[in-house]
Amino acid sequence: MFGSSRRRMVGCLALIPAVTLAAVACSPAAATAPSPASIDPVAGIVVGDGAVDIQLWSDPSCPHCMSLDAAVGDDLAAFVADGTATWTLHPMTYVSAKRGDTTDYSTRAAALLLGAAAAGEDDALLPLYALIQRNQVTADHSPSDEELLGFATTAGAASDLSTAIADYASLASAANDAWLGAPIPGTDQVVDHVPLLVIDGTVFEVREDGTDAARFAAAVAEAAAE
Repeated sequence: MFGSSRRRMVGCLALIPAVTLAAVACSPAAATAPSPASIDPVAGIVVGDGAVDIQLWSDPSCPHCMSLDAAVGDDLAAFVADGTATWTLHPMTYVSAKRGDTTDYSTRAAALLLGAAAAGEDDALLPLYALIQRNQVTADHSPSDEELLGFATTAGAASDLSTAIADYASLASAANDAWLGAPIPGTDQVVDHVPLLVIDGTVFEVREDGTDAARFAAAVAEAAAE
């Protein structure tokens, strides 16, 4: 969250002021990430500083979320990189249990994303999210904590994230509980499923019929032109 591309964790949808990661993200002198207990659980992970607001509620164990990322992930990364859009990820964690996953992949992966964001690993967040989606639990394998940390390294994270999964698991669960069943401000949509994608206040219809990529690009272009 931060960058040239300013990336930070902020409560952009929160209705009350909250402690954010902006000061840590922007200060070269910051030595440690903020305590998870000081972070607003509804804030999300914010990447970029473009005018088009893209909000995503997604779960690391949701196959439809994986399909959506495969369809629009590259375009999303490009829109963030060129300054068109700001992406806010709200990682949810309830799908692991729903699918009978006893390894709690959703919470572990969401915690790693939150920890990487808190550590200021701005450039690694989008590729890390993509790797997490691409390597979901199968009948034969669930990525271990060590493998998840390997994804972070592959994504370009240089910080020591060895304790991030344990440190940020409670925040990941709190964020899930805060959003599940809650209305998305400015829309008529309640967070009752994933993926949920909102572009400049308009809920994007995820169809998985081969049209998502083109319609996503068109929706962002339209929003940018307004």
